[in-house]
Amino acid sequence: MAQPHSMNDPPPKRVPTWSHLLLATLLVGLVVGAFWLKSRPKSVTTDATRAESTQALLARGIQAHNAGALDAAMDLYFKVLQREPAHPRAHYNIAQIYNARQQNAQAQWEYEAALKAEPQSVNARLNLGVVLYRQRQFAAAAQEFRKVIEVSPRHPMALFDLGITLLELGQLDEAIRSLKAALQEDPKGIDPHYYLGLAFERQRRFGEARAELLKALEISPRYALAYVALARVYSAQGEQRLAQEARAKAAELDPRLKK
Repeated sequence: MAQPHSMNDPPPKRVPTWSHLLLATLLVGLVVGAFWLKSRPKSVTTDATRAESTQALLARGIQAHNAGALDAAMDLYFKVLQREPAHPRAHYNIAQIYNARQQNAQAQWEYEAALKAEPQSVNARLNLGVVLYRQRQFAAAAQEFRKVIEVSPRHPMALFDLGITLLELGQLDEAIRSLKAALQEDPKGIDPHYYLGLAFERQRRFGEARAELLKALEISPRYALAYVALARVYSAQGEQRLAQEARAKAAELDPRLKK
């Protein structure tokens, strides 16, 4: 409602009719604009805010993962993938959980997705080789381990994993070379000595097999499987008393090995 003018006020100026319409239109526009700004959805975010939120989800997933809350971690990682389907870290961490649970086919798929997004990831490729090995896809596993070694020639785990995979493939000379290379990088490794012993045993190089198995037992005296292999080597060398003692020791350490 217009305010009344006092007697001392100057007379109002005449305003053309079209100006009244213009002013009314402007006022309506301002009111509508103010209402929209006040009532617009608060979920509208910038790209930068969205990226920060995705990183926060990933961070919470990693925190849950480290705390052993694997189901909660998986849920958070999958939420990351809903936003960024090719997120390499989310795929890799999901694969790690599947790997720990021995869900090898699922882990394989996630490692492959991580590598598709980030082909240079050594850890994803190494672990892909591991789950392929567990599924007895030895040729494919060896290929992945070789790719790791191409990038990192002195990677002790890749050298070891390649060695035991080649052992499964019956490529004994190459297996021995790879296992020896793994020992050069990790002289205190127990398993390389054990698997070298197995490789030498299969080549009927019993003296070398015996030496490697004894080295494994020197580092880890409770390595029951090494005693089993050593018993076979002793028997092949005609030392039946030592073979019997080694079998007894293996059964003492692991009753499942009793025969």
